[in-house]
Amino acid sequence: MGRREDKRDLTRQQMLTAAAELFAAKGYESTSVEDIAERANVAKGTFYYHFETKETLVVELRRSMLAGTVEQTHALLAQGHPPITVLEKLLFDRAAFTQSQPELAKVFFLQRVQVMLFKDEDLVLQPMVEGKPKLLFRRAIYELVCEGQKRGQIRSDQSPAEITGMITACFLHAQGAWLASDRSSSLVEKVHRWLHNLLDGIGTKGYREQAPCFTPTNQTSLQIMQTG
Repeated sequence: MGRREDKRDLTRQQMLTAAAELFAAKGYESTSVEDIAERANVAKGTFYYHFETKETLVVELRRSMLAGTVEQTHALLAQGHPPITVLEKLLFDRAAFTQSQPELAKVFFLQRVQVMLFKDEDLVLQPMVEGKPKLLFRRAIYELVCEGQKRGQIRSDQSPAEITGMITACFLHAQGAWLASDRSSSLVEKVHRWLHNLLDGIGTKGYREQAPCFTPTNQTSLQIMQTG
């Protein structure tokens, strides 16, 4: 890498660091592009040379801060650690980060939800770059689920993409509920409980016979129950 590329990367990192500090201190809405450029000691035009919008910077900031955790996930899996154990560590690390940096985690949470809901982000299907896996949170979960199914540690009668969606939704809901609360409880403990309830399955043996789930064939009986 040449000196020009080194300087460009350094400038980019300065802006990411400045943004992280400002988001944590002031919040996302109260932080302007001008604030970020001033904190990073660069011109406003330099900001737009590297990032199209403040939202684009948030995406990059979140991914850069996740990179180490996801890299460690791949390393632990390659070393032969059980996929479920690695999955737990991945989620617990993110929960611990949320507890230690709640305001910054809130910025990431809102950005992630917006992307998932309104931009149809299907992260698990994104291709690798130059033969290397993209350092993405959801893709890491997906790979752990696939490996867990191969080893017989996770049930294989559901698609790995569906199970990944369940785990991701479970974590995001726990994280969002904690961020919206007084934050006095432990998010790590909550994620631990919720993850194991999900992995164990919440239905007792024969629960479908005791309380049939809604299907198109019993829609009429459901309507009767609602209007009766």
